[in-house]
Amino acid sequence: MNRLIRTSVMFAAFFVFAAGAVFAQGTKGMIESKAWYVDTDKKIREMSYWRVYLGDYDIKLKRNYPGEGQIEIAAGMNFQLFPAGPSKGFIEGNGQSIKGKVSSLPGMRIVSGGGEGEEVKMEEIDYIYDYGTKVALKDGRKGNFMIGAEGGGVLEIKRFQLSEYTKMKGRFGEEELKEVKDRVPVIGISFTKEGATRAASEATSD
Repeated sequence: MNRLIRTSVMFAAFFVFAAGAVFAQGTKGMIESKAWYVDTDKKIREMSYWRVYLGDYDIKLKRNYPGEGQIEIAAGMNFQLFPAGPSKGFIEGNGQSIKGKVSSLPGMRIVSGGGEGEEVKMEEIDYIYDYGTKVALKDGRKGNFMIGAEGGGVLEIKRFQLSEYTKMKGRFGEEELKEVKDRVPVIGISFTKEGATRAASEATSD
């Protein structure tokens, strides 16, 4: 019995360690990227490690499969905005289809006056505002901020939800990231404090 208990404790400790290692590995690739966000009280706050959840979507994707060629599959995906260094970022989509896990790297678009608008890079953006649904570019243009879907078309942002992390010492002395905010609604975001100030001054929808 004692041996059985010792074995059970050993496996329990192993699984706890493994779970911690998986969590640490999942956040290791997160890049430090200083930015400012506008909370729902219109206060401007600074952050260094973060990602923004954009919403869940049912979409159609075209994928190549051995023996089937290129086929269209329905997928349920969530999209998130990740930083990729100073003034840079990208949108990533992950989800499930009848064929298993699927991923996508759609573009960011500014849409003003109908149609699919124009693709923009994060470094061209001054600030994003109105809960992430609108964007102001550094050249002065403003419009709706949308996800450029694969194969054409656009997807509306379903309001920004911010997850923020902070660095801390792990149980084995290594540095890891701890989540301090989990999908908190935010009004706007910018890579400069001045841009965040401009985002805070914009009108917001209900």
